[in-house]
Amino acid sequence: MPRILAHRAAVYALLAAAVLIVMFPLVWMALTAVKSNGQIINPAAPLWPTEWHWSNIPDAWGKAPFARWFVNTVVFAVAATAGQLAAGMLAGYAFAMFDFPGRRTLFVLALSGLMIPFSAIIVPVAQILGDLHWLNTYQGLIVPNIASGLATFLFRQFFLGAPHQLAEAARIDGASELRIFWQVYAPLARPATAALGIILFLQNWNNFLFPLIAVNTTKMQVISQGLAVFQAQMTTQTQYNLIMSASLIAIVPVLLVAVAAQRHIVEGITLGAVD
Repeated sequence: MPRILAHRAAVYALLAAAVLIVMFPLVWMALTAVKSNGQIINPAAPLWPTEWHWSNIPDAWGKAPFARWFVNTVVFAVAATAGQLAAGMLAGYAFAMFDFPGRRTLFVLALSGLMIPFSAIIVPVAQILGDLHWLNTYQGLIVPNIASGLATFLFRQFFLGAPHQLAEAARIDGASELRIFWQVYAPLARPATAALGIILFLQNWNNFLFPLIAVNTTKMQVISQGLAVFQAQMTTQTQYNLIMSASLIAIVPVLLVAVAAQRHIVEGITLGAVD
């Protein structure tokens, strides 16, 4: 028994140390956001603020169009996530439930999108957006992100484990393939949809590289772009406290979503683990 308790205590100690290591940058950012510049640039200043400057947060909010950037980010993240879920669910259902020529080849091609870094296709994507006159538009931000190899893979894995007898019974009753998908299998995939939707939403919210080439005006920028611009401006003015305040503003919504949905995120990570 003492050996088991010692082993358990060692495991908890390692987990606690890992949590502290992961949380320290976030805690440091939050504390720095309410410090004065003098406390930040003073190497001898303690980690805990000696004076709390809560006005840093509204000051940072007022120095840049954060409200507009938040609206753009919400529209982009929500619409792109919805499109990825819809397209991924339909593709995954087709790959799992139907036997058609070239199915394996098409599935490999769909997964290849996960293996090609986006930086390798920046130029053609930018050229296509320019030819379509979609630069600095919502459709330019959303439509190219609808196709998701990750969503296709995970939904295929889910539907492979779903009972095929349900589809056979529905066909006998005269249901169409679309009705079978929508009324029989889509409800079964709600847990998978919720888990994957949260993961995709977090990815889209934090997406920086694609919006960087799709939009170049302040009015259409998302929060990740706006934060980079704000950081460059405040660095030249040595207002590091406002930089940290802006970072805190940008991270709080996605942090709340991640904390509230952590159970679904874990489910999404393990969703495609078993074929």
